[in-house]
Amino acid sequence: MRSSDLVVKCLEAEGVERIFGIPGEENIDLMDSLNDSNIEFILTRHEQSAAFMAGIQARMTFKPRVCLSTLGPGATNLVTGVADAYLSNAPLIAITGQAGAERCFPPQKQVIDVQAMMRPVVKESFSVRSPSQVPMAVRRAFDIAKKERPGPVHIELPEDVMKAEAVGRPMEKSETEHVRPDKRSMAQIVEMIAESSRPLIIAGQGVIRAGASRELRDLCSRWNIPVIHTWFGAGSVPYDDKNSLNTIGVRASDNARQAYEKADLIVLIGFDMIEFQAKYWNIGEKKEILYLGESPMGFSEHVLPDVQVIGGLKHILKVLAELAKLKDPWAEEIRRRSMCIMEADVHDAKYIKPQNVVKILRAKMGKQDIVVSDVGAHLIWLAKYYPVYKENTLILDNGLIPMGVAVPGAIGAKMEFPEKKVAAVCGDGGFMMTMAELATAKERKIGFTTLIFNDGGYGLIRLKMEAAYGRSIACTLNNPDFVGLARSFGAEGHRVTTSDELDSVLSDCLERGALAVIDVQVDYSENQRLIT
Repeated sequence: MRSSDLVVKCLEAEGVERIFGIPGEENIDLMDSLNDSNIEFILTRHEQSAAFMAGIQARMTFKPRVCLSTLGPGATNLVTGVADAYLSNAPLIAITGQAGAERCFPPQKQVIDVQAMMRPVVKESFSVRSPSQVPMAVRRAFDIAKKERPGPVHIELPEDVMKAEAVGRPMEKSETEHVRPDKRSMAQIVEMIAESSRPLIIAGQGVIRAGASRELRDLCSRWNIPVIHTWFGAGSVPYDDKNSLNTIGVRASDNARQAYEKADLIVLIGFDMIEFQAKYWNIGEKKEILYLGESPMGFSEHVLPDVQVIGGLKHILKVLAELAKLKDPWAEEIRRRSMCIMEADVHDAKYIKPQNVVKILRAKMGKQDIVVSDVGAHLIWLAKYYPVYKENTLILDNGLIPMGVAVPGAIGAKMEFPEKKVAAVCGDGGFMMTMAELATAKERKIGFTTLIFNDGGYGLIRLKMEAAYGRSIACTLNNPDFVGLARSFGAEGHRVTTSDELDSVLSDCLERGALAVIDVQVDYSENQRLIT
């Protein structure tokens, strides 16, 4: 048995069903071993997209997913997607090939220190230097990737080690039990909430990772406490719940800001500092800060929690709900204004208002269906105007925030949840970065709809330049014919200029499960609302 065969056996033992990536000379042994495995290899058109596909799956399931590249340029292409997983708390396993011992020292063709490159964006990096290390490296990688806070782990597989004979078998999995806080800590939490007049919960991704959305909803209901979600935590309490204040704000005038200012106690639940900088919410009246999570919150110059309680969130929230003391409502008017803004009618001018694109999309998607957003002005429109009823149904990035994630991310989401409708939402700039993955989708018979918010350039950056300096540079794109381009990949291509056209075309594409691209001519002038 080759070491590459043992790697595959270890991956099978971890429950790996598919690997996203591109093969190269230095990992042909591993690729050959996959021929004798039930693990499916998904050939992508770019390694970055492979990491995006696996990373989105890992983020949505909180289970390790795997991407692969060769050494050198393959690994450098992979690293942006790995970094995105790192800042999104996604348990990604990134496997890269490497040169054998006889040429592992630069300068050699394609040889760089991949471990040194990966270390800033992974929890751990392992280089397998002998066949005997394979089982331990794979087991530790999966274990570390899943532990709080989850994140990517890198495994480097030199070609000479993969060719070598191996004796061994996969290591047994071990389960980690969550620590339960003591009664004194729980009593302290109850006292803080009970004594506050205007408590506010900010719910982060950790709630969803812990599978504690139901417990959070119950806690909010029994205590009558309003809750705001981070972008990563959207949907743990549904939009139509009376305690939901929707997602975090992006402007000084957002309704959410009024809640932060008035609150006298902020309860951070499953919250990571990267999800929402404290300088934007630790404002207004003097307030106490309570943190509940399965790992420490992290550090910020703008906030120091008065109390931190670390333990299994499902247990903590369940106990808090049972000890509830009903609070008087204080944020009803904030919720009412927020809903009025989201649900107000907006009339199109020459092109479609971005608010209307989002509303039409929401109307066509079921509460369980999935929207994956790219990066740009459209991301903020989605955060503001797309009601979320279920966790992991609106995928927004507030970590690395890379352009180009939506199309490969939608492919990953559709493969993970084939029974759901999936839509990718991009700007024209972001779409151009990974549009080649339409070929991957066509090859794999994966149907999803891509909406392009076409404003002819990098609209949000252009807007910020103009606001700061009265002019812009390098923000205009000479776009191709997106309709013809989509069709050249074997997808459907459509162009719409009115809300009625979008309503009809989008409904048809989603209902048929078609691989489709819709070029939406949006009213760029509306983006001014996002920064004022």
